[in-house]
Amino acid sequence: LMVPTVDTVRYDFLVYGLATHGRPALLTGPVGTGKTSVANAVLERMDSTQYNILTINMSAQTSSNNVQEIIESRVEKRTKGVFVPIGGKKLLTFMDDLNMPAKDTFGSQPPLELVRLWMDYGFWYDRLKQTTKHVKNMFLMAAMGPPGGGRTHISRRFQSRFCLINMTFPQDSQIIRIFGTLINQKLQDFEEDVKPVGNLITQATLEIYRNISTKM
Repeated sequence: LMVPTVDTVRYDFLVYGLATHGRPALLTGPVGTGKTSVANAVLERMDSTQYNILTINMSAQTSSNNVQEIIESRVEKRTKGVFVPIGGKKLLTFMDDLNMPAKDTFGSQPPLELVRLWMDYGFWYDRLKQTTKHVKNMFLMAAMGPPGGGRTHISRRFQSRFCLINMTFPQDSQIIRIFGTLINQKLQDFEEDVKPVGNLITQATLEIYRNISTKM
């Protein structure tokens, strides 16, 4: 159940516009702001007759080899050194947790450097033959949380290639609306005496969360 708010509608409009015009979008913001939900909602809206969708969930163990192999499994050779998405469509690749890959000895993140190479020049190299492999008609969308807990700072050089959208944590009124809608939906299966307590539970839970966040 997706509960729309003013903010999520705004984000959805911006990301969808960027995606349909082939512009790379990067969603950032704290955990719980709905980055992945907004991205998935946009991906579901894309015309399936024109777009293939590829989702890559990044982790600390993700390597540049992994990313290259996953993307190359979704493209086919058109001419020598040129690859296009299967079926003559466009390929929209969504990379979740973009800043999770571990840094190497030199402080770079190889999977992200591979993607940056493609964004700048439109190709990467064949791992065996050292020849260029141009990947056409692919577009990127990504999401990441703030550094910490395994997430790292991505390079400014790489970040500058994206249209950056910072998603802020919703206001109390929106939180109450979101979680109130969820719990009230669940309480529809209960007796009439129980149904009205949904809003009270939501408000009490929010107050407990605020007190814990402030004092601990």
